[in-house]
Amino acid sequence: MLKYIILLPFAGLAATACTSTTSLGSSQELAPRLVASQPGDADMECDALSTEIAEMDALMAQSVQNARNAETSGATASAAAGAATDAALYSGALVRVPGLGFAANAAKGVAQRNAQAEAERQAENARTAELRRTALMGIYAGKGC
Repeated sequence: MLKYIILLPFAGLAATACTSTTSLGSSQELAPRLVASQPGDADMECDALSTEIAEMDALMAQSVQNARNAETSGATASAAAGAATDAALYSGALVRVPGLGFAANAAKGVAQRNAQAEAERQAENARTAELRRTALMGIYAGKGC
């Protein structure tokens, strides 16, 4: 009986590991891709430039925080999957349930890859926002604002 009780938390942890990293930033994936220089930038007024520069500062900070969160989530999912695999090993479930260890390692790998991809995407967003901010600052200074 105890052996089967240990399997239930394992299944829950594996599912959590897979879904916790895949749901990161899913609402942000629909946002249009940020580009450093846009056609109407040179025509912007000083107030609009100031507002856009402030938005880029906020986007950089948010992207850096999101990248950190993704890395933490990946590490947490990996630790949870490792603990669940150990629990299944000590209970003997890995011997009795064919493929359980493979499934656990696969779930752990998926969680880590998803977290890494999200962290890289957020870091790229921060770099692009910084480039855009720099371009806008150059226009701002060139206009004598």
